[in-house]
Amino acid sequence: MVTTLIKHEALRTRGWLAILFGAATLMTLVGTLMSYTPWALIQGLGLFLSFVAVGGFLLIVQVGLAYDYWRSSYSRTGYFTQSLPVRGSTIYAAKLFWGSLITVAALIWNLVLLVPTLSAVWHVAGAEVTFRSMLDELGVMLAAAPAWFWALAVFFVVAMFVGFLAQFYFAASIGSEARMNRLGIVGPILVFFGLYVVMQVLLFAGIAMVPLGVGQTANGDVGFVPTNFLDLMLNNQDAELMPVGFIPVLIVVSAVLIWRTVVSWNKKVSLA
Repeated sequence: MVTTLIKHEALRTRGWLAILFGAATLMTLVGTLMSYTPWALIQGLGLFLSFVAVGGFLLIVQVGLAYDYWRSSYSRTGYFTQSLPVRGSTIYAAKLFWGSLITVAALIWNLVLLVPTLSAVWHVAGAEVTFRSMLDELGVMLAAAPAWFWALAVFFVVAMFVGFLAQFYFAASIGSEARMNRLGIVGPILVFFGLYVVMQVLLFAGIAMVPLGVGQTANGDVGFVPTNFLDLMLNNQDAELMPVGFIPVLIVVSAVLIWRTVVSWNKKVSLA
């Protein structure tokens, strides 16, 4: 049944997803070509077009998935979805799996689109950069840290963006429960903004309480470096490290939000 539901999700969303992927690709390629013209104004417009495509692509895909999740689950077509002879948590699992799969695909494609965008930036800046030199730089960066570090980094990045999707789905579900379902899409929007405020507080607390960052170690490698970020913030000092305290917060909160959304699907759905 889960496989059938996932297949249905794929067939139902493939049209607008193909448009988003195609539009981002076209904007990036057109912007890159514009940056290779001899006219400064056209070059600037090309860079702007490429940056908009690359910078907004993943967010637009996830917002689109969230809206589709709400529309197909709680809006007019939600009556059909909720009437299926399947446990609500099973439907939610299929939607979350498909959304996560698309999120990972969009993340990978975003990295692909970043290559011509960086090429355009370097060309406008007058830097002599070739595809071979880019690969060499990538090899140097990968060699600066052990394989386990990069594997862990990939896991954290994927978990982070899947967690963002879980937040969107949580807001759509909780905002459509009996207390708020008469507000329509306004309910999920209100829940999302409330969740956003709470998340900012929790993320700040996580960064302040976990004295660990990622950066250059004493040996010159990339790795974890003990750092008291709370002291740095209190003294208004900049840290040349990326804090990692927000990562466990995102993972734990995402797990809680997924659990609460499952409860919503199984016990609190209201389309009245």
